[in-house]
Amino acid sequence: MSSLSKIIAGILLVAGLVLAFLAWRLASQPATPPAGPAPVASAPVDAPAAPSMTFHDVVVAAKGIPAGTRIEADSMLTVSKWQVALSNSFDSVKPLEGAVARVDIALGDPILPSLLAQGLARQLKPGERAVAIAVDEVIGGGNRIRPGDAVDVFFMVEKSGEVTMGQARLLQSQVRVLAYGGTSVDGPDERALPQQGAPAPPARTAVLAVPVEQVNELMLASRAGRLQLALRPIGDDNVPDTALFVQRTAVLPVRADLTPAQREALLSGPNRAYAGDSLVQLDGSAPAARPVANSNRGSSTGGGRTVEIVRGDKSERVRY
Repeated sequence: MSSLSKIIAGILLVAGLVLAFLAWRLASQPATPPAGPAPVASAPVDAPAAPSMTFHDVVVAAKGIPAGTRIEADSMLTVSKWQVALSNSFDSVKPLEGAVARVDIALGDPILPSLLAQGLARQLKPGERAVAIAVDEVIGGGNRIRPGDAVDVFFMVEKSGEVTMGQARLLQSQVRVLAYGGTSVDGPDERALPQQGAPAPPARTAVLAVPVEQVNELMLASRAGRLQLALRPIGDDNVPDTALFVQRTAVLPVRADLTPAQREALLSGPNRAYAGDSLVQLDGSAPAARPVANSNRGSSTGGGRTVEIVRGDKSERVRY
């Protein structure tokens, strides 16, 4: 072989090696993805909405309410918004009108049933007291009297060493019955309910709403004689005019140095109840006596008071 042929063969060999190297390099590189359409921008996604807050109406004290206060809803209570519902709370002030606070209630405290007076105390009017008397089928009008009824209380007493003559008369008129047996104006007493299938026990007591100044006479009459409850018709408001009769005197004497204002205060229910009643005065056998102030307190013939004693159509004053 000539030298020229050897040179050409060497050049071809080198060119083949170069092409082989380039082919290896291209094969070892990662494939480039084909160019595609430009991506379309997506719409922004809204963030989740925050949960809405729920508020509950709760009646709270608009000012401090002392224990024993009768609630005036418009001026003492207000409705507040609470995030949490309060068990047994009130959402309106209307049902609380006239309720009585059993304990002290501070400003802002929620009004709950446990803070309010329950039972018969809520049914009493100012100046009244709940008094229980013994009853049976005859005294209670054949057990036909129900809580909420109005009755007249009659008093019967027989002649004895303390009572000069037997008598029967109206003692108290138009008295409200708060409870009779196991039922009351608040509903039945669960403790007194008979077992299923058992007959209801007969009533043994009745609770009456009595003005405080008349509690004494009711107690005396129930101990000395026999009471009779007479059921009144609905809508009958007739009551006796006690001013037509001689008034009973009190057990406790009245001071002679009272001012006119103090004498006026003697007519209040608690003072009349404190002065007391006696059985002799209650049955009408003793002469009525009305204490009056003696203007001549310096007289040496007696003390500073006189009483007027009435016997039939005659009267006389006696100083003591």
